[in-house]
Amino acid sequence: MNKLLGMLSPLLLLAQIPNALAAIDPYRLVKVTNDNNPQCVEYFTYKDGLYCSTSTNPDSVAVDPKIKDYETQKIVFDDRPWQAVWGKDGNDITTVEYIPAGDKIDQWHELVTSQFIPGLQNKTTPKDFAETMIKQMHDSGFNPTINMIKETADQVIFEFRISSPANLKQNEIQIITKGKKGFYILHYVIKESDMGQANREKWLQNLQKSKINPSS
Repeated sequence: MNKLLGMLSPLLLLAQIPNALAAIDPYRLVKVTNDNNPQCVEYFTYKDGLYCSTSTNPDSVAVDPKIKDYETQKIVFDDRPWQAVWGKDGNDITTVEYIPAGDKIDQWHELVTSQFIPGLQNKTTPKDFAETMIKQMHDSGFNPTINMIKETADQVIFEFRISSPANLKQNEIQIITKGKKGFYILHYVIKESDMGQANREKWLQNLQKSKINPSS
């Protein structure tokens, strides 16, 4: 269990994404259909739908289009296009990472992470899982400010802020949901010690509106 939680630590996950993106014009994106899907070369989540571009920016690094098929949740983003830039579909955990299209991953400022852990619903509760995550941060030498937003038997929503050291400052909202097949986790994180109230309310609403895919 400790090894698994180490893999889940938001501070550790951030170092796993290996590629970069160039600027994306949302007006160049087309909504994905069965007809045009074979011509799509890059996929984006935009306006609560799947969009794509049919040509690659020469300055961008290719992203495996299979990543979009790993997603286990229907995520509500904001009004910007977001792109899945890293993903892994494993037996123990499935993870997909998103950044705003046009951002460079090696200089990221905002990140949305979706995770699915099969079988965990039979081993622990969302509350205990969140508390172990928080303890792990303390054990790693951080002093996070914790705001427990919602707590039920099937879901926990909490926020944490890390203000020091300055190079690791971040503010994250995390939702842990117990499903029939496992735990579904959503993170929104920004490299600021305080994301601001307007941004906080926006992303709290977005994450709460997100749903588990019926087939997941």
